[in-house]
Amino acid sequence: MKKIIQISAIILMLAACSSERLNFQQLQNRNGIYFQANKDKPYTGEIVSFVNGITEFEGQMENGLKKGTWTYFYPNGQKKMEGSFTEGQKEGNWITWKENGQQEKLEIYKTGKVLTADGRLIDPEAIVTDTVIEVVAEPVQATVAAPARPARKTVVEKQEKPEPRVVREEPQQQPIAWQRLRGGPVKTLDGIPYTGPVVKYQSNGEKELDGYFERGRKSGKWTYYDKKGNIKVFKYY
Repeated sequence: MKKIIQISAIILMLAACSSERLNFQQLQNRNGIYFQANKDKPYTGEIVSFVNGITEFEGQMENGLKKGTWTYFYPNGQKKMEGSFTEGQKEGNWITWKENGQQEKLEIYKTGKVLTADGRLIDPEAIVTDTVIEVVAEPVQATVAAPARPARKTVVEKQEKPEPRVVREEPQQQPIAWQRLRGGPVKTLDGIPYTGPVVKYQSNGEKELDGYFERGRKSGKWTYYDKKGNIKVFKYY
């Protein structure tokens, strides 16, 4: 009986050790890959970080990269932010809460970059600021001509200001009803693979889904709704 108790105690100790989470401060960042100190193999397992004995964040790693769900906390234990990593990059929905527990914002990521509302990647280089340079002509000093010579006329050319650039917004295509489309994996409209927005409604009048087709196939951001018309999930194609 005594031996059985000893064996059970050893098994429990081994189980506790195997499930122990590594402190994040014990990892070393080597060119974006995390290793345990004095280890040559990238770390795989669960981790946790503490500040003054209070959990700051927790998650897991695989081959030295952040993976799966990561959760960040306020000092009072309330969730601050939560989302998923894939191969070290943010992916999918990331939710941020205020310290009182109220949701503050929802961001959607794809391969570590934030998506716009219509499912496109935000490109910082696409933001261009037009700079207008105003040319000021130097004042022409009047000269007094000699009495024996006629005064010479000085011609000052007037510089025309460039016309402002007018940005014309293309009219947005109205979505068509899902029921108008035909076909299987490739949807057609009047026999032609459809390109454009689409919407589908439930029997109670609430939206069921909306999205965009490119040559008959789903493309970009698609939104799916529950029976009450609330957003249920986003998917990207």
